[in-house]
Amino acid sequence: MAVTITTPRSVTFPSNGIPIAGHLYTPSSSAPDRKGAALVVGHPLNGVKEQTAGLHARKLAEHGFIALAFDAAYQGESGGEPRYLEDPAQRAEDARAAVTYLTTLSEGEPKVDPDKIGALGICASGAYFQPHSSSPHTGYIPFAAQTDLRMRAIATVSAACVGSLARSGLKHTTAAITPNTLTQNLHSANALRTEEARQAYGKPHLSTLMPDPYELPPGLPTLFAEGANYYRTPRGQHERSVNMTVARSVDLQANYDSFAFVGMLKPRPLLMVVGGKADTAYFSEEAVERAEGPKELFVVDGMTHVGLYDRLEESLPKLVSFFGQSLV
Repeated sequence: MAVTITTPRSVTFPSNGIPIAGHLYTPSSSAPDRKGAALVVGHPLNGVKEQTAGLHARKLAEHGFIALAFDAAYQGESGGEPRYLEDPAQRAEDARAAVTYLTTLSEGEPKVDPDKIGALGICASGAYFQPHSSSPHTGYIPFAAQTDLRMRAIATVSAACVGSLARSGLKHTTAAITPNTLTQNLHSANALRTEEARQAYGKPHLSTLMPDPYELPPGLPTLFAEGANYYRTPRGQHERSVNMTVARSVDLQANYDSFAFVGMLKPRPLLMVVGGKADTAYFSEEAVERAEGPKELFVVDGMTHVGLYDRLEESLPKLVSFFGQSLV
């Protein structure tokens, strides 16, 4: 029998004083009864809640989970200045704030069981093609979950670490960078801060994230080439996914590490989904090896990093099974 689902409800909640805009997906009466289990779903850099995060939230709601996809601070319909800043600390706080919002839904409809909240983090790809910029990111959900024990089960799709990417680039590809390049990037980011101050704190310099999908540079890693196809063509583009970021964000990212303390997730379960052809797979492989509690690396053969954004035939059943067994 086909499962129908209601239109998501627009919600707002605070994160460090910044209003965060979310879409709350509620299962229909024909969906499986998950006993109030709920999920927060984080979007990638260059993304908004209406793209892959919203797709995952909607599909998970069709399978009975209350699901909240939200725009990170400085992005989409959420507040925060400067626009399009990429701050790992704030990103993690947004995830914790989303969990806090779900805990307030313990009465009424939908009714969330605060002891049955899980988290899903979906990586995007993004490359700053400027001399002062860094590379793609994610890992904010597992980082936030290390200290937010209310996240009872944690899953990722195409995970990566913005700090590692800022420091080393995308390893084993033409997008890898040297320590000298990182130093140059940090000098550039610091100089941009000074420039903003001298201009009476006017609008910060923005960098383009994705190249023109019809004029891709030779030798570009698959992550970035397919990312351009997703974000800059009808496949996945959205008017509020503007393909820009604050260029100096790199000095907020370079000493951040999503997975240094991944062992703190123990005893909560961790599932990391990767594509068999993903050039970011090493992040999940290393994180799973380092994790100490229940853990699983699920490889979707033949799939790329970005392919998992909108091709859910194999990954969705795995996510449904994982959260069903871990939360219900």
